Amino acid sequence: MNSEGKQYYFLAGLPRSGNTLLAAILNQNPQTYCSPLSPIVSMLYNHDFLNMQQEAVIRLENKEPIINVGKNIITNYYQNINKPIIIDREKAWGTPANLNLIKKYITPTPKIIFTVRSIIEILASWINILPEQSFVDVEMQNNDWWYKDYLTKNDNRCDYLMQPHGQIDKIMLSINEILKPENTNMFFLVKYNDLINAPQYTMDNIYNFLELPNYKHNFNKIQKLEKDNDELLGHPSNLHEIRPQLKKTSVDPKEILSDYVINKYTHIGYDLL
Repeated sequence: MNSEGKQYYFLAGLPRSGNTLLAAILNQNPQTYCSPLSPIVSMLYNHDFLNMQQEAVIRLENKEPIINVGKNIITNYYQNINKPIIIDREKAWGTPANLNLIKKYITPTPKIIFTVRSIIEILASWINILPEQSFVDVEMQNNDWWYKDYLTKNDNRCDYLMQPHGQIDKIMLSINEILKPENTNMFFLVKYNDLINAPQYTMDNIYNFLELPNYKHNFNKIQKLEKDNDELLGHPSNLHEIRPQLKKTSVDPKEILSDYVINKYTHIGYDLL
């Protein structure tokens, strides 16, 4: 617990892996505030990067005041949240660079909840919500993606979503950090199917990981506190939509994805996801 009496934790994870859903469930706890997708990591990155480039900072012998500014970013950002437990949500918190920012400016021993799901289910979930002309298609055109005419439109979309340094691949870098001995006890993996099929058991394990008292959640009355303006980014309006009742409604990936996609991506991260 820091000087202002708030405890800071982190929620990261793969896209379409129940991250938004878990945030809404956590927000049922009156002691907890779980944020929408947060700009904190960008603020810390910009602070860190600019200070390495500024002459006024470079010539400073004592860098502690600059470090202190970074350390106060998260406390200033959440100063109007009157709850003792803050869970900052950014799906890429677990990547090497972002994890280093947490350790440098927030806490050397963070606790990060990390939602995971099989890559095939993630891709099927994406394809299931994309309209005929989606932001993925626009990005492919704008980035001169090599569209392969011998593949279907959805096959090309899946290859684009799985491209090196793309959204999924970037967050998969977190797996490296999860496996490192020096990060033992910093991550807790929440599998999508566990959250759906055994929700209270999963939540109890999360609270045990965070070393917080358990809370009895209502999985038949789930509600998001804040709206994500995904349309402003050209994303589908239902990208972060959740249902009030917890139940699995996803379609079997074999009904959505081709054999090409299933065979190509089934075994990525298989043991952890």
